[in-house]
Amino acid sequence: MVKGVNKTVIEVNNTGSKIFDRIVFYVTAQYGNLSAKELMKATENFTFQFDKRSGRGYKRLRRRMIRKRILRAAIIAAAVLCLSVAAILLIKK
Repeated sequence: MVKGVNKTVIEVNNTGSKIFDRIVFYVTAQYGNLSAKELMKATENFTFQFDKRSGRGYKRLRRRMIRKRILRAAIIAAAVLCLSVAAILLIKK
């Protein structure tokens, strides 16, 4: 929700990204008086950095997240196994 009457909004329709069709920027009042050229330069810098993440870096991040999940599952499985063995040994005594 946009509050106020005077808000500078920049909508980028051609992002060049495979993931995002459109990006909307709401400019803060402090920087609302910048020229259109300066604002567009700022949006290009932002989208360029964002697209870097969505490319190969995104795939690496996803692989790393999957590895972490597998490691957590293995640790939980090992802990459950240890606890069950300990419980069995205590019951046998």
